[in-house]
Amino acid sequence: MSQNLESQFQSQQALQQQGVGGAQAVGVVPPQQGDVLWEFADIGYDTGKKLWFVQLFDSVNQNVGFYTAKNITMNNGCAIQYQWKDMQGRPFWHVRERFQSSEVEGFQIDMKGNLIINFKRNHVENDSSIPKNFAYLQYAYHLTTKETPQSVDRSPMGFVEFCNQAEDVIGRLNNRWIIVEDVNRRTTGELPKIRIRVDRKDIGRIIVSRSSVIIMSKEGRPSQQLDVSQNPKD
Repeated sequence: MSQNLESQFQSQQALQQQGVGGAQAVGVVPPQQGDVLWEFADIGYDTGKKLWFVQLFDSVNQNVGFYTAKNITMNNGCAIQYQWKDMQGRPFWHVRERFQSSEVEGFQIDMKGNLIINFKRNHVENDSSIPKNFAYLQYAYHLTTKETPQSVDRSPMGFVEFCNQAEDVIGRLNNRWIIVEDVNRRTTGELPKIRIRVDRKDIGRIIVSRSSVIIMSKEGRPSQQLDVSQNPKD
């Protein structure tokens, strides 16, 4: 977290202690303002302090900011679940919700000390078309962010390539989180072009969103699909 953002948090807490103001939000801080840049952040819950927190990390995975709040509101934006087993041998996992700085417009803090994270609305849509005549697909995960603009700070994601019988790439989905459900697959290729391959005959459904690709087997079907865009009827 930049020093400017940290200073605003401290100033806001001072206003709270003085009993100033109501519940309106104060100030918007750009996600990369100040000398310290952050690339991604995790939202979690401190079970000891009983507070939510946001932890910011830079491009070399160093903690550059930490803020706790009674409640956090996230307006729009994409995030994923991130987790790891406790390294001290305790019988539980640490779980976080992770998001990228490139999607954040700014932070707000209300007079009650709650944190508001505003995500950008005018995001860039990734390609979402799937060629009808593909024979198989193959996917892999970037180790660097070479395919993203230099002005965008984000962790590397996965990509899916669609190939025909001649092994030509005829379609590609870039920069997605990849989820695989009950699909037969195998590793293929050699460095630097290593992939995981799924034959078309083993695929039942492919679901594509702005942030993710879900590859499902013929036996696998969504257990429930619900469109909640319409108001429920009485």
